[in-house]
Amino acid sequence: MNVGSIYNKKSEKNLLVDTNLIKIDKKYLVNNYVKLSILSVLSGYKQCDHIYVDDKFDHIDLKKLGSFISYILNHDIAPKKFNIKISQNKNILQKKKIIKLNDYNSILCFSGGIDSTAGLLYALNRKEHVLPMWVDFGQRNNISERESIQKVLSRMQIPLFTVKINLNKFILDGWKEWGFIIPGRNFLFLSLANAYLQHSQKRKNRIYLCAHKDEMGYLKNRDKSRYFFKSSSNFFSNNERDIIATTPFGSYSKSEIISYWRQNWENKFNISPYDTTTCYYESGCGKCEACLKRAIYLIAGGYKINSKYKINPLKDPSGFMVKKWMPNIINNRISRSNKLDFLIAVEENISIVPKKISEFFKKLPKQTLAAISRRRKEIALIKLE
Repeated sequence: MNVGSIYNKKSEKNLLVDTNLIKIDKKYLVNNYVKLSILSVLSGYKQCDHIYVDDKFDHIDLKKLGSFISYILNHDIAPKKFNIKISQNKNILQKKKIIKLNDYNSILCFSGGIDSTAGLLYALNRKEHVLPMWVDFGQRNNISERESIQKVLSRMQIPLFTVKINLNKFILDGWKEWGFIIPGRNFLFLSLANAYLQHSQKRKNRIYLCAHKDEMGYLKNRDKSRYFFKSSSNFFSNNERDIIATTPFGSYSKSEIISYWRQNWENKFNISPYDTTTCYYESGCGKCEACLKRAIYLIAGGYKINSKYKINPLKDPSGFMVKKWMPNIINNRISRSNKLDFLIAVEENISIVPKKISEFFKKLPKQTLAAISRRRKEIALIKLE
């Protein structure tokens, strides 16, 4: 099945894309937006500004759609400034398979991490008929994601909808420029969820992509911003159905979500944050910043550090605490909640953090220590809407 092509004007290189190249297993999901989202990811890696989609977009302003894709790709570490132009080849004739309608009205983009697992518990607590969807696209931590997902869902006896796309080669080739960032990843997730919900019996549908307050507040997290959610919802919705892309945690920090989980969901659902995974490589390397953040938020949320770490992240084996977090706090380049959550984690582990960090903590003014105390109470008393 044809997807389209991307063109790099500078190098005059054109990449034709079909479903054999990316090896997507559920071809019936490959509608216009899924094609566009796949081509957007590849454009990010191949640094292309021209996207040709072998499909049509009815009643959609392609300039606005191109601006939206540009916005997504222009992450602060992007190797270039993207200015995406989208063209459609609406004369391509492809057989459309007749799909039986499903009775889901909610899909959760599920990775087995803390946020998406909390989102699942949130939806279940509201008695929503939600389908967890996992996209296995060749991510480096897909084994640990799969293990956590299976552990959580088997315990709760909930089915999993899996979509496989092989982007591994593009991810590895683009690692130097993009690192752990997958350009346009969240739009790919939303587009696949949207394609499934286009076959729903329900008119009003919801896609959960579980971003939290601190993520949504940073400009670099463009595919977790309020603009991203609102624009995606507008593009996906049509005369037949309303598709709302949303997060339940836009007003809450990660530590607040974890604290609420500990007090309200853990016993009810028999699922702990320890059952989730958060690591850029595989489960619990202890050296990447994802492991450090997980440890900080777990501690601030009332848990202990997960013993599965290969090395305790608060020993700062890669220097993130000393070289990044501490300077950001000193120079006020970090949100209040992240700053205080970090200091709570340091206070709880003062004997093992680097000497520079412990000395920094011991010199904090009284007003900051009072703020830490207030933050502990604030987290403990959090109530989700």
